[in-house]
Amino acid sequence: MKLSTSQQQKQLPLVQMIKTMELLELNQIELKKMIEEEIISNPVIEIEKNKNLATKNKISRSKSKNYDINLFVENLSYSDWNLRAHIFEQIEFQSWTEKEKDIAELIISSLSENGFLQRKIDGKFVQIDPLELISGTNISLNEFEKVREKIKLLHPEGLACYNFYEFLLLQTELKYGKESLEFKILSGYSDLIEKRQFQKIANNLTITIDKVKEAIENISKLNITPVEKIDANINYVIPDAIVNVNNNEIEIKLAEDGLPEIKIKKDYIDMYDNPEKKEDKKFIKEYIDRANTLIENLNTRKEIVYKVILKIVEKQKKFFLNGPLNLSPLKLKDIADELNISESTVSRVVRERFIQTNRGIFPLKYFLSGSSGNEDTAKNSVKEMVKRLIENEDKNSPFTDDMIADLLKKKGVNISRRTVAKYRTELKIPSAFLRKNSL
Repeated sequence: MKLSTSQQQKQLPLVQMIKTMELLELNQIELKKMIEEEIISNPVIEIEKNKNLATKNKISRSKSKNYDINLFVENLSYSDWNLRAHIFEQIEFQSWTEKEKDIAELIISSLSENGFLQRKIDGKFVQIDPLELISGTNISLNEFEKVREKIKLLHPEGLACYNFYEFLLLQTELKYGKESLEFKILSGYSDLIEKRQFQKIANNLTITIDKVKEAIENISKLNITPVEKIDANINYVIPDAIVNVNNNEIEIKLAEDGLPEIKIKKDYIDMYDNPEKKEDKKFIKEYIDRANTLIENLNTRKEIVYKVILKIVEKQKKFFLNGPLNLSPLKLKDIADELNISESTVSRVVRERFIQTNRGIFPLKYFLSGSSGNEDTAKNSVKEMVKRLIENEDKNSPFTDDMIADLLKKKGVNISRRTVAKYRTELKIPSAFLRKNSL
C-alpha cells in the first residue's frame, strides 16, 4: 500500500457532521452494537451479504485422538470461555482464513492455566509437542507455527508461548527491540543470567557490569505469564486497524470485517419509487432517510479513521520498520493540519483506539506526543536513543552533547544540545569529560 492521503476532505452538512463526530467516539464493539440495534429498529435496513468470503478450508479433526472440540467446550470454565471469546473477538476483526481460525481453536483449547502451550504432568508443567497436537489433522507444522506466532501478538500478548523463556524474549523484543541490551543479554546469555555471572556477560559485551545489572533489572520487571487471571471483568482490546510490514513495505487495513455492512432493502426502494403507493411512500420516507444518513455517516467515519491512522503510520514509518527507538515527536496538530481537519476530530479518532502491528497491539495515543494521557511517549523514546548512543560509544572518545544532537538529527530527531544535556542528566549519565576520565 502506498502511504498517501490524496483524497480531499468532504464538506459535510452540520447535522451530518455532528452525527459523524458521535460515531467517531464509538469503538468497534460499541459501533457494532449500535448498528445491530438500528437494524432491529429500522425495517428498511438489511445486512449486505459479503461477496468476498474466503473459501472455507475446514480441518478434518475426526482422526485426531488429541483434540475433541465438543469435549473441550463441555469442560470450559466460565473464565476459560471468556478468554476464548476475547481472543476470537480479535480474530474476527482481522480477516483470518477459516483454516487459521480452526488452528487457533486447536491452540487455544490446548493452553494451560498460565497461558502457555503446556500440560500438567505429575504436578509440573511440560511443553506440548506441536506434532502431537496436529497428529491426525491436515495441518502442517509450518501452518501451526504461523498461527501460533499471530496469536502471540494478540491481547494479552504472549499467549501460546511454549515456555517462560520464550514469553520473556517476546516481551523484551516488543518493549526494547532486538538491538537493545536487554534482548542481547536474554537471547545470548540466559545460562549466565541463571548462574548470576554478570561480570562474564559484561566482559563478553565489553560493557560495564552496572549496565548488565540495569538490563537484567528491566527484564525482571516483565510479566511472568500472559494471563494470571482471566475473569468476567477482562478489558477487551479490539484493534481498529492492522499494520503489517513485509520486506520494508507497509500495509494498512481497517479491521472492520466484524462490523455488519448495511443497505436499504430493494423492496422498500421499489415501493418508494412506485408513484401509485403514495401512502406507503410517506410512511417509509423517514426510515429511508434515516438509513441513508446512517450509511453516509458510517462511510465518512471510516474515511476519517483511515486517513488519521494512515497519516500516523506515515509519520511514524521508522518505528514500524526499525522499532520503538525510532518513534518521532508527533502532535495532534501536525495530523490535523496535514489532513485539514480539527484537532478535536483527530483526538476523537485516537481516543481508545488500537492498532495491531508486527510488534504487538498499541494504542494510537502511543504514537503521539502532547496528546491525552501520553505526553511523555516521544520524550522517553528520544531519551532512550540518547542512552543507547552513549552505551555504544567509543569509551576512549565519548560523545559530547553536541555530537549526540548531531547524530540524532541524522536520524530525523531535531533537538538542541541543551535538551540532550537535560535528558542525559535525567538519565543520571555523567558528561563526556567525566565518562572518559572515569575509565
